[in-house]
Amino acid sequence: MRIQFTTLDLARTHLADDPDPLWELVNSLQALQSGYDPVTLGRWRRQAAADLREANLGALVRYRLFPVAPHASYFPDLLTPAEGTLGLAEGIDTILHTPRRRLAAEFGRLEAAPGAGAWLDDLRVGRTGAMTELGDLLRAYHRRAIVPYWARLRAGVHRDLAMRRQLLRDGGVERLLDSFRPIMRWRNPVLEFARHPSEREIRLNGRGLRLVPSYFARLNPVTIFDAELPQVVVYPVAHLPGLAGLGPVGSAALAQLLGDTRANVLRAVADGCTTTTLARRANTSLASASRHAAVLRAAGLVMTIRSGASVSHSLTPLGMALLNGGGDPTPVTPASEAGR
Repeated sequence: MRIQFTTLDLARTHLADDPDPLWELVNSLQALQSGYDPVTLGRWRRQAAADLREANLGALVRYRLFPVAPHASYFPDLLTPAEGTLGLAEGIDTILHTPRRRLAAEFGRLEAAPGAGAWLDDLRVGRTGAMTELGDLLRAYHRRAIVPYWARLRAGVHRDLAMRRQLLRDGGVERLLDSFRPIMRWRNPVLEFARHPSEREIRLNGRGLRLVPSYFARLNPVTIFDAELPQVVVYPVAHLPGLAGLGPVGSAALAQLLGDTRANVLRAVADGCTTTTLARRANTSLASASRHAAVLRAAGLVMTIRSGASVSHSLTPLGMALLNGGGDPTPVTPASEAGR
């Protein structure tokens, strides 16, 4: 595949500021289906599969999410909307409000896995129950398979970004684009993908390009399928020592420290929720969920925002660090390692 740049495109090319939660979600689903990169992802793959089974999500992920985001050269662009840069909740909300014509076009390109035909048919026509289930499953999968690893994942992404930003400062956009060899080759005015399965040629025509680092993208850079959409290249980051073999952090210790119920409440708050949703996620009563949230708030682990009758809970940086076994929830400082 080749991407053609103009001078205006070079001026509008930029790096993402953070890992994109929906790109990581989709890339992780593909990694979970495959056996590639066992040294780097094997430990995560085994633990995530076990955690999903424990939450009674194993079959739902296999028969609902795998057909939607298959380990293949195509998956629907609508699963990774630009609104994902605002957060998981905003990204999923955008997915659930996708126009029906686009649902039909993008889900219609998927090949139905055994037993998934009716599910994909429901998504193609935007059936309300199927779309609601899709949103619920994406949130539940993210909570179990990604949230426990987010701090270390984010640290790995920020190490890569620190190096790329230095190249950008020292040599401009062309130096940045040239830093992706061998997976991408910059030959002004063309960015070539060495092993991309597509033979497409995309002309940016002044739109520029967003470069998104990803922990779970391993084999090749990933792109948007529809050439008319804002263009994105998602590229794999190097898995540095201490991040390789990304595994669960502190789950048993967290339960010992807080107790099983309160540890579950902390996990349930990870992507933000109301007290009612918190009670459902933690499988406890509304009063109990409110009480546990208050204790966690007093400990500085949870923040609560009230707007009229609505109450919303989210993790503080300390809560996120504790959930991730003490991993630093803030961007790391520039490092000397040059990635790959």
